[in-house]
Amino acid sequence: MSGRETVFQDSLYGRVQLEEVISSLAAAPLVQRLRQVRLSNIDSIDMPGIANISRYEHVLGVAYLATQVAFRSRLSRFDDLVLRASALLHDWAITSFGHLLEEAFQYVGAAFDHEERLSQIASGNTPEEIFGISRQILVGRETGLPQWIRAHTNSEIERHELLVEITKHIKGKGRFGRVISGDIDLDNIDNVFRMAYHLGLPIDRDVPLLLARAMIDYDPQTGCPVFKRAAERNIQVWSTTRANVYDHLMLAQRDFAGKVMLMYAAIRAIEVGEIKKVDWSLTDFQFITKLLSSLAREVKDTVERWIAGELWTFTPLHWMRGERPHYTDVRNFSVELSKRLDRQCFAYAIKDKRDRHLQVRFDDGSTAHFGKDPHQWLLGVGSSERRAFTATEIVSTLTFAESHFNTTVLGPASPAKSRTRAAQPSLL
Repeated sequence: MSGRETVFQDSLYGRVQLEEVISSLAAAPLVQRLRQVRLSNIDSIDMPGIANISRYEHVLGVAYLATQVAFRSRLSRFDDLVLRASALLHDWAITSFGHLLEEAFQYVGAAFDHEERLSQIASGNTPEEIFGISRQILVGRETGLPQWIRAHTNSEIERHELLVEITKHIKGKGRFGRVISGDIDLDNIDNVFRMAYHLGLPIDRDVPLLLARAMIDYDPQTGCPVFKRAAERNIQVWSTTRANVYDHLMLAQRDFAGKVMLMYAAIRAIEVGEIKKVDWSLTDFQFITKLLSSLAREVKDTVERWIAGELWTFTPLHWMRGERPHYTDVRNFSVELSKRLDRQCFAYAIKDKRDRHLQVRFDDGSTAHFGKDPHQWLLGVGSSERRAFTATEIVSTLTFAESHFNTTVLGPASPAKSRTRAAQPSLL
């Protein structure tokens, strides 16, 4: 080791080294905040192995994968810095509990996209973000990003260009933006295998490294990675592993209930003005503390019940046909359903993430297709009332859902056990 590198012990890749230019960025407050934000959207009851994995662990892993990308050797010093810094910073503006608070904002019609936030702040389009890119982000500390950029660039022009390029690549734009944020990118390669590892699922830990090393080039028109032809099997392994991971994550009933409870509490706190969009930077602890100190009784009580494991009563989860409705429409459905059933109800809808259609380009000029778009979504309804939903109430809920969302109930949701068993031989 040269003395200019920092060693990290990673749960997935083992002993990894990051050069000083990236390890110094990892030490900045905007990245250190991610030590206090979970990778999953809930501190899981059903899957305790993933309950407290941090986003920090994940972004370090993505930054390490960026060092393994095959086409990196042909990049200029500047482009290489863009690649690695974007990989490390891709989640820097993630909200408390991962996407949970981000979704809560969308429920009330307050658009928030963590991939857009750096661009918005850097362009000065967010007056609520006092001091902009130098805003306080962690226990009174500024982000540290301007200082890092100044330390690793040679002119004001280059400093401006570096910030602009990082913001582009985090959003999946720029010369190789889809390598950072695309269909099969460094982010979701690390995320899938990291979650699978902590879930205790059978995996080959070399596959994410092999996939990064198989990114031999990028399409100059789309920014998508171009893979070695020999990577096809490992892409299929990633796709199968992804399906297995989301089968566990989406269909864990108690975790679904817990996420709904925290979502409801966050939405009510937003509606009464206790949480604002600028609060996206709260750590998980700060977020929970804020909810526990709410003056709105239903917010405080809901979070206390979640912490104590006293879950809301819930309807069985059901698959619905088509595309997941907009969050505001789900919110309106919840309000109307509460009136129809004469009990407080809150609905949550998730797009089926277990499969997705991928078109992958290989270095021999060929293209292959993987997976398919499922065109279905998951619906569950929770209630703070401690009495179970009756059979009549469940039927009424599903009937109203079909008419309200103009959809069809496909059937009750249960883990795809046959797929899980079939996946294992190909993963070992």
